Amino acid sequence: MKYLFCLISIITGFCSFAQRPLPAMQHFRDKYLFIDTNKYFADKPLREISDTINKLIQFAKESSDRELEYELKIFRCVLSSREHLVSPDVIESELKQIAADAQNYQLKFVEADALQILGDLYGNNKDLQSEAIEKYMAAYELYKNFTTDDFPQRQAYTYDLGGKYYRYEDYDNAIKYLQEARKLKRSTKKDIFCSMSNTIGMAYRHKGMYDSAILYFKDAYTNAVALDDKAWKGISQGNIGITYFRQKKYADAIPLLEKDIELSLSTVNIKNAVSSMCFLATIYNDQGAFDKSEKLLKNAISLAENRPFWPEYQLAVQLFTELSRLHGAKGNYRLAYLYADSALRAKDSVLSKTSATALSKAQENQKFILHKLDAEKLDNQMKIGALELGKKRIEITFTLIGIGILLAVIIFIARERKRSELLLLNILPEKIADRLKKKEHPIADYFDHASILFIDMAGFTMFSNSRNPKEVVNMLNHVFTIFDGIAEKYGLEKIKTIGDCYMAVSGLPEPNPHHAETAAKMALEIKKQMKGFTAPDGTSIEFRIGLDCGPVVAGVIGRRKFIYDLWGDTVNTASRMESTGKAGEIHCTDRFKQVLEDKHNFIRRGQIEIKGKGLMETWLMVD
Repeated sequence: MKYLFCLISIITGFCSFAQRPLPAMQHFRDKYLFIDTNKYFADKPLREISDTINKLIQFAKESSDRELEYELKIFRCVLSSREHLVSPDVIESELKQIAADAQNYQLKFVEADALQILGDLYGNNKDLQSEAIEKYMAAYELYKNFTTDDFPQRQAYTYDLGGKYYRYEDYDNAIKYLQEARKLKRSTKKDIFCSMSNTIGMAYRHKGMYDSAILYFKDAYTNAVALDDKAWKGISQGNIGITYFRQKKYADAIPLLEKDIELSLSTVNIKNAVSSMCFLATIYNDQGAFDKSEKLLKNAISLAENRPFWPEYQLAVQLFTELSRLHGAKGNYRLAYLYADSALRAKDSVLSKTSATALSKAQENQKFILHKLDAEKLDNQMKIGALELGKKRIEITFTLIGIGILLAVIIFIARERKRSELLLLNILPEKIADRLKKKEHPIADYFDHASILFIDMAGFTMFSNSRNPKEVVNMLNHVFTIFDGIAEKYGLEKIKTIGDCYMAVSGLPEPNPHHAETAAKMALEIKKQMKGFTAPDGTSIEFRIGLDCGPVVAGVIGRRKFIYDLWGDTVNTASRMESTGKAGEIHCTDRFKQVLEDKHNFIRRGQIEIKGKGLMETWLMVD
């Protein structure tokens, strides 16, 4: 290509890279590898090589080599995105233009590359995951017809696509694309085969196909041995051990988990070591070796604390569950209950004295607010009592003047009574308040169809730990006031707040055939409004939302401080959807999804273990 010789002579002098002879680049593979493997590019930030890249783009353009021109532009987009030098919108626009031009000029290799990188850009935004998958699949439809000789990225991109499906818990597609990637020409990045086999093994394990899982974990281990990669040796052995654990083959699992812990600690893979310690502690608890379990769990907590990954929800669940079992077996039921509750409610924070103290402070502030309301009620009652007494005295000396005074008093009584009514309606639904005033008590109603919504603040315990009570209550009041407004907008009934959790219901006390839709609208608006929410001091706070629909019992019980409350499996399941959900997402049951699947989009989360329910199919509502 004659323009390359011009390129060399013009760029010579402004960088050492340009002084070296450039290779002949007649095919896409040559151009891609020239950019991808050149150490001059790989070892330097964009600001140092930007001038060189721009000149190369210009000369490629002048020489009518669109393929090289666009690949250099894609490379510039990748570096710009990685180093956050340009806004994502600008990069997105350029990549879309490159893909469109490549399609117009029949540059299939470039088009596939641009679509893949565009998918990566969308994948970095949690709100654009469906768009990311769309671009990945569009790229795949192009490069699946290429050989790795012609398109060196094919194996890496196919492997990446399988990894994305695994992330979205679509294990069948994950296995499909990862197996396809394994069959392609071996990559220069040797440990990719450890990763592919390991991920396929985990996908099979999620599907309960343990023999297939072990086969692939052993393949990952064989590759790790060939590479003498200690980290992958430990990970693959640990996964074989965990699979044996799932099969209750404890004798086979124990030595592998012990070896994984040893190798993980030697390679400073602390998170993997702690996870394997939890599985090993489970085995010890099952075998009654409680001293071994306790020693291991204490070591695991010691290792996890103050690490960047901690607090981490899944590890916290594992640790606290085994600590609960351990202390229950040893007869320390107070600690057993404490850890069981922590395992259930583990919300991005670790149980500690400080978190318990912070929660206590928040509860005390809520009690203060309730006492204040009680005092206002008592004051209103005293005012009404005084007015009633005044009314009787006026009646004794009833005169024309007394009539005027009486009218004034009646007006005042009506006004104060209205205030009392408003206070009561602020606590109970209007129809329920009317029934209570008619001496109907207790109240118990059954509803065949209703939707329950729970909203919780992820990381609230950690947030409240270092704030004074006034700051905590003010922040809660601000958030719950927003929720109240949205609930009123869509006709949901607020039931109560529990700490940092907000509970509402659609479809009662007045039945509503569209209860699921209105609950979904409230959840989606809260997700939209609270995205990027920060406390007054700048602390970022995310929210978990849980939804379920079905039959519930509703009513008012007790004699003091009564509230309109709900009971039943639907309520418990909605609460579990929130507590097992993901921060910033709407987590719902399969039956809720079935009601609205023709109106909203859902991402399958798969089967998860729900306390008291076992394995349940659940979904994330995304619009």
